Amino acid sequence: MRDLKYNRGSEWRKWDLHIHTPASFHWNGKRFKAEPDCSDNIALVDEMIRAINAAEPAVDGDAKLLGLDINEVIQIKINEQKITDADSIVLARETDIRSENEKLEKYEVALISKRESISLKLNAPQQVYQNYLDKLKEWEEKRAGILGSRDLPDTLKGLEHRKEQLDNLPIRRKGLQENRLEKTAQIFDLLDEQRVNRETLFQPVQQLIQNNSLIRNEYKLQFKAELSSTTELIADKLFSLVKQASGEFRGESESLATIKELTDRHDLNSKQSLLDFLSELHDKLESSSNGQIGIESMLRKGRSADEVYDFLFDLEYLKPRYTLMFQGAHIGQLSPGQRGSLLLIFYLLVDKGNSPIILDQPEENLDNETIVSLLVPVLNEAKQKRQIIMVTHNPNLAVVCDAEQIIHCEIDRKNSQKISYTSGAIECRAINRKVVDVLEGTMPAFDNRKMKYH
Repeated sequence: MRDLKYNRGSEWRKWDLHIHTPASFHWNGKRFKAEPDCSDNIALVDEMIRAINAAEPAVDGDAKLLGLDINEVIQIKINEQKITDADSIVLARETDIRSENEKLEKYEVALISKRESISLKLNAPQQVYQNYLDKLKEWEEKRAGILGSRDLPDTLKGLEHRKEQLDNLPIRRKGLQENRLEKTAQIFDLLDEQRVNRETLFQPVQQLIQNNSLIRNEYKLQFKAELSSTTELIADKLFSLVKQASGEFRGESESLATIKELTDRHDLNSKQSLLDFLSELHDKLESSSNGQIGIESMLRKGRSADEVYDFLFDLEYLKPRYTLMFQGAHIGQLSPGQRGSLLLIFYLLVDKGNSPIILDQPEENLDNETIVSLLVPVLNEAKQKRQIIMVTHNPNLAVVCDAEQIIHCEIDRKNSQKISYTSGAIECRAINRKVVDVLEGTMPAFDNRKMKYH
């Protein structure tokens, strides 16, 4: 089957050619019959004759009963010349049709070629528009890829989002620092609450001190609850985390001096002063980090900035403690002899018991002025309520405290380490002599000092 088209004016015409050889063919929707060729027609006639001859015996008996001669009833006349003539006509017509078909095929090829050229001309604007759409789509895809989204860091929107984040970093960082200080303030409140609780526990003892004029006015003895720390404690931990190699923290002595200057200037028992201390220390650390943001450049190997910030802002170096104060000084700032005497004084004046007490050289590590101003008044007051037995090498305690009885102990090393005791009041001549010899260094020594002291 072939489809043939041609243009007639503005109207398109189409023919369909269906060739069914040799019996018939279709042309433009119409069916045309073709006679069979001669050999086929003769074969068909021969087949009909054989069929009739085969049927004669079957009907011959019936014909005879009727008195008929079957050969007279059935007669066949065949004009083969008609068939031959018709077949020649058909062959001629078939040759004409084949020739016409070849012409139609050539015409069809020409029409198809012409149609294609015309189609190209007609489709050129559409193709241009389609190419435009394709390129527009490709451009939009590339544009979308460049614009991207906030979640894609290598796109325009991603870079803008990242820049926005970077622009907001200083504000965000400051907010986080303020939030960190707020948490530190909360930790301080908890520590201060512990301090207050301890202060409450020692309130009865403090009340006893306030009721004793000697302790209150002369010695200014008091218990004090506070949040304590030391420059060394802060410095030792801090400089185990950061290097002492830049800025105000270059060198061990310089670094320690920086910390000491800050701790001396700020009261760590005050919340606001403590927060100011931390802010200044943090700023000094960052300003010493070679111009970089943060303190990464100052960290020791294997250390992190989190460790430094955790140490500073969680106040692990600040401990609530209850300390004994003497004339405005912490007991830890006193000499060993002063600390021992102070505790003795506190015990003698605060303790309400009346049982005897034995003191072994309470003047040890104390100068005579401290003995006279510190121990003597306390001992004189305490002996009004309880008996005091004291071993001493200092005449101020034996004489100035006005001992009611003095016991002199002597060892005779030449006589098998024999120990002998002499006792009596200081007014007793024998005891007086023993006191002068042992405690004053003999009478000549006593007189010599008297002459020198005028």
